Amino acid sequence: MIVLHELVKRYGETMAVDGISLEVARGECVFLVGGSGCGKTTTLKMVNRLIEPTSGRVQIDGEDPRALPGHELRRRIGYGFQQVGLFPHLSVGRNIGVTPELLGWAPDRIRARVDELLQRMELEPGTYRDRLPEELSGGQQQRVGLARALAAQPEILLLDEPFGALDPLTRDRMQRDFRSLVDELGLTVLFVSHDMVEALLLADRIAVMDGGRLVQVGTPAELLARPADGRVAELLDTPRRQRDAVDRLLGGGS
Repeated sequence: MIVLHELVKRYGETMAVDGISLEVARGECVFLVGGSGCGKTTTLKMVNRLIEPTSGRVQIDGEDPRALPGHELRRRIGYGFQQVGLFPHLSVGRNIGVTPELLGWAPDRIRARVDELLQRMELEPGTYRDRLPEELSGGQQQRVGLARALAAQPEILLLDEPFGALDPLTRDRMQRDFRSLVDELGLTVLFVSHDMVEALLLADRIAVMDGGRLVQVGTPAELLARPADGRVAELLDTPRRQRDAVDRLLGGGS
């Protein structure tokens, strides 16, 4: 379980995150959504101490993550982010296997895990394992980044727009496979997205942020039925407009 209690992050006079309190239950997938600059990514990075909070606290399974060195904590929590951040001088296989290697896994076990994850990401191991990141497309790099986040079999995943650079067909497949993977492995996931359609399709609950604050937390059905304010309603208008536009096109073609 992830617990955020009155989490605050200030940069000088700027309030980036303003008193966030949120619980993510074991095995639950919670999406953080909202406009650019609302504090989503800052909140995510405070969970694994890539950013230290100004005040408030985080608990992971009842423990204070500050009791562990930051690098050790980040080895235990899978983290995939928008900029991918692959090591340019390491092969795809070495990038995926870097955390298991730090944790002392045997080479044969690492190789098997790398190949398993490449298959899940629709990247043929024999073709991609030994390539360098610069030889991959942006979408392929994002898939390798997600594989790296999963490599050490973490129970918790923190994800920041992991499907953002994928083409629409691959993105759709990866989203469906991701939801199946979360359910299969019982992963606890905090997922940052600007895409409300993605959140509605994949999340158990959605936490909407605006101006550094949480404005509503609920299931997709609850948000659709009872948006808390105009900002939440505005975010939900986009998938509705897209649905209506497709319905009109389909109706016009019949």
